[in-house]
Amino acid sequence: MACIKGVNRSASVALSPDAPYMAAGTMAGAVDLSFSSSANLEIFKFDFQSDDLELPVIGECPSSERFNRLAWGKNGSGSDEFSLGLIAGGLVDGSIDLWNPLKLIRSEANDQALVGHLSRHKGPVRGLEFNAIAPNLLASGADDGEICIWDLAAPAQPSHFPPLKGSGSASQGEISYLSWNSKVQHILASTSYNGTTVVWDLKKQKPVISFADSIRRRCSVLQWHPDVATQLVVASDEDGSPTLRLWDMRNIMSPVKEFAGHTKGVIAMAWCPSDSSYLLTCAKDNRTICWDTVTGEAVCELPAGTNWNFDVHWYPKIPGIISASSFDGKIGIYNIEGCSRYGVGDSDFGTVSLRAPKWYKRPVGASFGFGGKLVSFRTRSSGSGTSASSEVFLHNLVAEETLVSRSSEFESVIQSGERSSLRVLCEKKEQESESQDDRETWGFLKVMFEDDGTARTKLLMHLGFSLPEEKDTVQDNISQIVNDITLEDKVTEKVGYEGEKEAAPFAVDNGEDFFNNLPSPKADTPVSTSENNFAVESTVSSTDLTPQEPEGVEESSDPSFDDAVQRALVVGDYKGAVAQCIAANKMADALVIAHVGDPSLWASTCDQYLKMSCSPYLKVVSAMVNNDLMSLVNTRPLKFWKETLALLCTFAQREEWTVLCDTLASKLMASGNTLAATLCYICAGNIDKTVEIWSRCLTTELDGKSYVDLLQDLMEKTIALALATGQKRFSASLCKLVEKYAEILASQGLLTTAMEYLKLLGSDDLSLELVILKDRIALSTEPVKEGKSAVFENSHPTGVPGFEPSQHIYPDPAVPQIQPSVPGSAYDENYQRSFSQYGGYAPPPSYLPQAPPANMFVPTQAPHISQTNFAPPPETTQPTVRPFVPSNPPVLRNADQYQQPTSLGSQLYPVLPLILLILLPLGLVHLHLSHPKWEQLLVPECHKL
Repeated sequence: MACIKGVNRSASVALSPDAPYMAAGTMAGAVDLSFSSSANLEIFKFDFQSDDLELPVIGECPSSERFNRLAWGKNGSGSDEFSLGLIAGGLVDGSIDLWNPLKLIRSEANDQALVGHLSRHKGPVRGLEFNAIAPNLLASGADDGEICIWDLAAPAQPSHFPPLKGSGSASQGEISYLSWNSKVQHILASTSYNGTTVVWDLKKQKPVISFADSIRRRCSVLQWHPDVATQLVVASDEDGSPTLRLWDMRNIMSPVKEFAGHTKGVIAMAWCPSDSSYLLTCAKDNRTICWDTVTGEAVCELPAGTNWNFDVHWYPKIPGIISASSFDGKIGIYNIEGCSRYGVGDSDFGTVSLRAPKWYKRPVGASFGFGGKLVSFRTRSSGSGTSASSEVFLHNLVAEETLVSRSSEFESVIQSGERSSLRVLCEKKEQESESQDDRETWGFLKVMFEDDGTARTKLLMHLGFSLPEEKDTVQDNISQIVNDITLEDKVTEKVGYEGEKEAAPFAVDNGEDFFNNLPSPKADTPVSTSENNFAVESTVSSTDLTPQEPEGVEESSDPSFDDAVQRALVVGDYKGAVAQCIAANKMADALVIAHVGDPSLWASTCDQYLKMSCSPYLKVVSAMVNNDLMSLVNTRPLKFWKETLALLCTFAQREEWTVLCDTLASKLMASGNTLAATLCYICAGNIDKTVEIWSRCLTTELDGKSYVDLLQDLMEKTIALALATGQKRFSASLCKLVEKYAEILASQGLLTTAMEYLKLLGSDDLSLELVILKDRIALSTEPVKEGKSAVFENSHPTGVPGFEPSQHIYPDPAVPQIQPSVPGSAYDENYQRSFSQYGGYAPPPSYLPQAPPANMFVPTQAPHISQTNFAPPPETTQPTVRPFVPSNPPVLRNADQYQQPTSLGSQLYPVLPLILLILLPLGLVHLHLSHPKWEQLLVPECHKL
């Protein structure tokens, strides 16, 4: 919709230069529907936020005569009383009235609003305009051909300069229009109905240029070019020559350009103050056209009414808004952009070129760029003041300074890949952590980076267990240890017995405990005949407590049992003897007899004994003997998870360590013990499950930490865990998390670091967003790649910049890896892709534990439990976990690094020295001659030549 506002008036219009107001004075020579002869001056307000299409009237007053021209100038007096400037009206009787628009808006008395009345001219005043540079100057011209310059510095007491009137070739009749030069203050132009246009120099008080076309067309309106001080356009209201002509005062022999489009005479014209390439004209052909003065083409056309438009203006406050007064009795407010749909056809004016108006050009601006960049620009005026250029500034914007510092510090530690540095980092994080869970997590990670051979011991100590001290001599045998324990028990019993004797010398006993605790009749048991004898016996040395060999044959309390066992032993029936002992609940005798028999009997007897035992520690022994630690994990109470993990650390084999720890973690997770489950997942090397638990705390804010800080904490623990377990790249379930972190790093200017994290994701099956992110980072870092080495780059990338083979942040053994020519999956087989459930991170499908990687942390090789005896296992040491250092491709520099060619090359090998001697002087071959083998090949040939 082109017309956005309007008001039903037949009036000349003047727009306020500094406020959203419009003045309208009743037009001379026009009548309304009521044929009223009255004249009024009204003030309307532009309220574009209102849905009402009718402009509201905020002030009005009557006028003695109707208006030929209306002008609104800025405040030339410097007084707050005229803060909105002055309104001047050229009346049909030759007078000029001055109003204060501020008082009109305040609805004060009409006599107070009218501040001046200027009477000098004879005949209607059609030329009237305020000076834009010196707003206290008002120029006026009428039918008498005189031009008056009024000084309105004091509107109540106006003064005027001597009137200007041309003679000779500069003689003018009726003044139809006049205009001040927009660049030079003292230059004024006027045109008349006799076809003469005169340029006046007020300093000289005389005309300096006068011109007319060859046919002396009747001139109706003129306008100075807003940007070019020497150019003005003149139009004629004659129907026979309705063209617009652009004149340059430096050469008035002929116009510079003509604008042909109207079919009848032009009545009014207005040059756009915001873009000098737009000129608005209205004519008697009922068309209002906006011209492009650069190309001479008609850009657009206002919708036609039933009658002509006789007055047009550009609104100075909002570019592209125009007002048009018509003889229909309506003043319309139009948006020039909406008028383009009514554009002139191509058949009339040809194809109109598209060009954005100048008011779309921003004087200043800023935009955020990729990689933490902020680009801004501003317009800088040149020294001459005629043209302007732009200054562009590029700023590095860091919004998350904590993230940058922490990321740089963490990056410096992991760059070297030294275990000691990583261990110190974990210890520092453990001390700085505020929550107990974080301290426990960093403590576990610190154990993972312990030196070779001590990780198992440190892990057991971290769990609260200590290994027995190793002694250099073998004097201490099992008997000595048993005697020491027995001595301690007897000393304890002595103190308790004496205390009971003093308290109750004749304690009441029903005798049942005595008979239930009778010792087995294996050896002579010393009988205490008196209390004193008991005390003396308790104080003897430990060597005296060693059981003595019996002097004679011991008499058994069950001769039939003894006889049955002896008969079985006589004939070598160890299995029957063992069965007799087990039936009599004599498990010790059964084990001794089974040990004499074959290994299968020994194994079955031990298994039977362990099944019949209810002691918790024998359940552990049973799991060790049967090599069934999984049952131990499934049956032990979860409250003793530390003891269970310690048992696994001590006895689990390398290939089952991951499965056992993962099973224990799953049971702990199901019971709600999140911290214990996390620690067990760490031991299992299950990064997916571990990070899944950690990411549940990745919220907008937690414990005073922002999302960025929480994400940094999570990534630090994830990278440390990956370094400890030897993982070389992230699994698919962590892609979203890594992508988020890389985006944040890139937004803070850490492009190289962000790229290293993205390389961990591989290059297959990446989302479109991730591909775009990698491409932008690669292109952003490409110019500085040669000058600044990558943070984690230890190999020479090849191929397309930004899409090098994956270079990982994790250390890896310095063994060159042979990559297949066909790209495979970028993710380990243990992990599968899944979508987000926890803020962009999703738990993977069921985890399938497999054998741990070669670099993964596992406890020392568990001791082997013999099935034939209880001999102590040999001591072993923990495998060394070496950091991964990408190796460069080998570079052959010496003669001994070249292999002899085969096939056709083998035939050329004998004459190779001769070929080299021929090519070397020509500069076609360059060799490193520092190796003695080159001398062995070349020197003999030189002697031959």
